[in-house]
Amino acid sequence: MSKPTIVLVHGGFVDGGGWRNVYDELTRDGYTVRVVQNATKSLADDAATTRQILDGVAGDAVLVGHSYGGAVITEAGTHDKVTALVYITAFAPDKDESVNTLIAGFPQDGPQPPILPPVDGYLFLDRSKFHASFAADLPAPDAAFLADSQVPWGLDALGGPITDPAWRSKPSWYLHVTDDKMIPPPAQLSMADRIGATVAETPGSHAIYVSQPTVVANLIRTAADAT
Repeated sequence: MSKPTIVLVHGGFVDGGGWRNVYDELTRDGYTVRVVQNATKSLADDAATTRQILDGVAGDAVLVGHSYGGAVITEAGTHDKVTALVYITAFAPDKDESVNTLIAGFPQDGPQPPILPPVDGYLFLDRSKFHASFAADLPAPDAAFLADSQVPWGLDALGGPITDPAWRSKPSWYLHVTDDKMIPPPAQLSMADRIGATVAETPGSHAIYVSQPTVVANLIRTAADAT
């Protein structure tokens, strides 16, 4: 049997370059890997861009999303080439839900993401707090690079509602990251349970796909082998 293509979808504030080490792990194993570069201006546009990549895949695909990328794969994952969904400390909305509606239900007594007020319809994280909140397990220079290369995250991306959640028809896996300061770990588990995902757990920051690529790649391999 041929291996499925792995399609990686990044989250908000970052671009697809953060997947490089995961890409290297998987391509060494003989997987074909595609990295989606979403503008993160609107959920509809990002889902369309992801579907365009899936259209070009030969055979089956495992669709992987980090953070906001979880909403994107939930919307785009109904594509007929997708055989599995992998959520990396990611949002997993249901029909008519958005990232915003999920955030509204998160615990208020824990660490809060240092999101600055919107400017012209876009959000950034406070650069001075980026390391501690987003990438605490990365060396300071690597976290500083991520902070200084932030991609504007559009309010229409956070507010975009899901039309037909792919996890209702496709098997899913979820990486629960226990030290995440962006998406609370209890919220991760709640979403994973709701979608019926197979859960793996690891310590680490929200930037787990950068800091622990082997852990992330192993879960992707598990999903690929299972489907």
